[in-house]
Amino acid sequence: MKKAAIAIGSLILLLSIILSGMIYYNISHQGDYEPADQTENINVMLTRAEDWHKVVDTEVITLKDMAMIDGSTATIPITAELLRQFWNYTDMQVEDSGIIYHSTTHIAYENLIDKEYTYFYEDEKSTYDLIFVTSPSEYEKETAKKKNIELDMTPIAKDGFVFITHKDNPVDSLTVEQIQDIYAGKITNWKQVGGEDLKIAAYQREPNSGSQTAMEEMVMKGEKMIKPIETEIYYAMGGLIDAVAEYKNGKSSIGYTYYYYINNLYKNDNIKVLKVNDIAPDNEHLINESYPFTTSYYAVMRGNEPKDSPARKLRDFLVTEEGQQVIEMAGYCRSMMKVE
Repeated sequence: MKKAAIAIGSLILLLSIILSGMIYYNISHQGDYEPADQTENINVMLTRAEDWHKVVDTEVITLKDMAMIDGSTATIPITAELLRQFWNYTDMQVEDSGIIYHSTTHIAYENLIDKEYTYFYEDEKSTYDLIFVTSPSEYEKETAKKKNIELDMTPIAKDGFVFITHKDNPVDSLTVEQIQDIYAGKITNWKQVGGEDLKIAAYQREPNSGSQTAMEEMVMKGEKMIKPIETEIYYAMGGLIDAVAEYKNGKSSIGYTYYYYINNLYKNDNIKVLKVNDIAPDNEHLINESYPFTTSYYAVMRGNEPKDSPARKLRDFLVTEEGQQVIEMAGYCRSMMKVE
């Protein structure tokens, strides 16, 4: 009788956790735009470009080796393009393959550092040996250092860290200083930057996300940010906790993400990307780095990765001219000039 009661109690606990997770998902994923690094937020099918063509003759790694890859949501199309280029996957096969697994920036770093296992093939286990991500946060760097893990980082594509607002907001461009002042709480109304008389709703991302790390290090450069907009969500056994609110698109709102993500993976006709210092984050301005917040996606592996390992082979391939063509075919801005 006692064992039965314990079993029933355990079942109730498990169901409560599952239910609370469902409630957390439903509430925390509301809004007109849900930020990067959430796989379920992609609203664009992973289809090849109209000018797509094959640029690779032979595979660099085996299909089974693909289980080693993790990364951010914004880099999913890189992994998808590898399937097309190496193994002639159709777009439908890419969607249905179950091979592509990107867990988000922070978790990908944790998986690489901790060498956690995944199961893509029956009864076989593989470590995450290569991740496609933005640069690590200070916390992630410290975690790697404490565990004696060197992060070997190689830029494979360029992107722009961008600021977004509603299409009807009359402001089209902000200076670097204005953005810093908005997020430091010095500018609080859109009329202070040429807009309407509306209080600015400055949205942030959760700590250690790729976007938040870029915001803190590349944009604010150590200057303290205002307290983020918060929302109450259900979590764990039905309790309420405060969490960083996700972007809610409106004329008073401003948020940040990556250009590739908002322009290719999560399209929303009611959102516009702001210029910075009157410079748009297009490929020309990213390659010559005239856009103030030009950043990179990296192929990151552990520093002690064997020389002949699949991770190192794929990383080395992605910085060749052929590999950079694959990056472009996936829709990204290459990280290096074309080799003539």
